[in-house]
This record gives sequence, structure tokens and C-alpha cells, in this order.
Amino acid sequence: MNTPITAQHSAGEAPAIVLPDPASIFLARAERFDALALHHSLGEWLGFVGRLSRAQHKALEAADADLTPPAAETLERARKRRMPPIGVATFQRPIVWHDILRNIVGDLLENAPIGARETLDALLVTSAEELDKLAEKQLNGEPERADLARLPYIAAAMQVVFTSIASMLDASALPLMEAHSTCPVCGSHPVVSVIRSEGPGAGLRYVHCSLCNTEWQVPHATCVSCGDQEKVTLHEIDGDDGIARAESCGACESYMKLIVQGRNVRVDPIADDLASVALDVLVDDAGFVRSGPNYLLIGAEA
Repeated sequence: MNTPITAQHSAGEAPAIVLPDPASIFLARAERFDALALHHSLGEWLGFVGRLSRAQHKALEAADADLTPPAAETLERARKRRMPPIGVATFQRPIVWHDILRNIVGDLLENAPIGARETLDALLVTSAEELDKLAEKQLNGEPERADLARLPYIAAAMQVVFTSIASMLDASALPLMEAHSTCPVCGSHPVVSVIRSEGPGAGLRYVHCSLCNTEWQVPHATCVSCGDQEKVTLHEIDGDDGIARAESCGACESYMKLIVQGRNVRVDPIADDLASVALDVLVDDAGFVRSGPNYLLIGAEA
């Protein structure tokens, strides 16, 4: 079903930028994956990605003391220049990320599906130099087909690093970027947008970063990619629960999922995105291109 929608603007004291809570972000995501997997046709796959999210939680707990925010002068320079303070193009990744990756892989190897075990085993013996090359490809959006099986695990480790450091920043000192599609913390693209039903942001739309799990406000019925408000259309699958919808833009021919928290307060942007791949197929078939990645789309090359 396709429905044209018009922009709505909300006032109030809701935060423009919401930083991730490192104590709960990956654990709550794992629990949401577990719930989604119970009655889903892709239940086995969703359950495995849930275990990956739980491994991310454990890895963040173990590495948090080894991760530090940028120096004060770096943060101030980024603020003055209206640049993301830990932008993926410039931020020096801490060497501890190799240990984070190996901790995640080690946790997953127990009870891993046969199809994933070979990739996980190979990652454990991959050199630090090769891991850094893979991280560059993943963060720069330049993957090679031979790397696709490994990149979701590389991305999982990068998410732990960037989420931990993002949580250490001061949201009130961060300016929004000029482009709605640019994370104000790391410069990555958002994975989906979410209409929140709780807290000071209730009723507002936030987009969720694909890498550092930061959220920032974008007006309703506004194309995240190009800012158009005239040619935005809502898509949903008849008979679904209404949690996941999609907003397409006739101006730039892109789309982004819209996750509605009011339908279930336990929704998670990453988990509910992956659980609604049928909606991607619907909007793809209508001629629109997804505007932001989900880095945990393990097996997408197949």
C-alpha cells in the first residue's frame, strides 16, 4: 500500500541528538532479535544475528576501559568546523579493535552455523594488517565481493568501537550536520528512522546511525537523502503489524525504513530492519534504492 504523506513539525525540548547507552544498546538489540526469531520465517538467521549482538555487548564491556574520546581540542575543532568529531574518514581507530573482533568471533564460534564457521575460523588467523584493510573497505563503502562474508563481523567490531566512544561525548556540544543523512558523531549514514513513543522525544522522528548508534532528529515526511518534502510516499505491506514501513522519495528515488515504536516499545532499529526484508523487496521492486546500509546483513551476497 502506498500513501502520500505531508510534513509535520513538532516543537518542544526534545534533544536534537541522542547518544547511545553502552550498557544496554547491544543487549536490548539481542533480546529483540531473540523475540523476532521465535515466529519468523528467517528465525534461525535472526537468532544468529542476535547472538552476534550479545557478543558485541560482551566485547564492549571488556574493552570499554581501553577506549577513550578524542582530545578536547579535537572536539572543539570539529565543533567549530561543524564536522563529526569521530568521522570515519579521519578518526584513528584504536588498536584494541582487533581484540574486540576476536572476542566477538570467539563467542560466535560456539554453536555457529556451518556456513559461518569457516569465515569465523579464518578471521581468527587473519593478520592485523589485513584486518585494517578490511575495516577501510567496510567504512569507506568499497567492499570487494570476496570480502562480503567477512565484513559484517568487521562492522560488528567497528560498531562496538564507535558506539563506546560516541557514548562518551557531550550531545549538547554537537551540532547537527547540514545534510540529514550525515551522523553528527561519526559521519556515517543512518540505517532507518524511528518514531519514538517514549521520553522527551515521543512523537518525533529520529534517524539511527548505522555505525555508532547515535540518533538525531529529522522532520517527519522529509527525505533523509535529499531533504525533499513534496514527493515522499509511505509504503507498507498489507496485513503486517505496522512496525516497519518505508518512506520513498520521488525526487531522488531513494527510500528509508520507518520503525514505529508505538506498535511495540521494544523495537530496535537494526533488528526490526533485518526482520522486515520483505518490505525492502517491495520498495526495491517499485524502483527505489535504499539510502543507508545495515552492516549486519550477514549473507547479503547470497
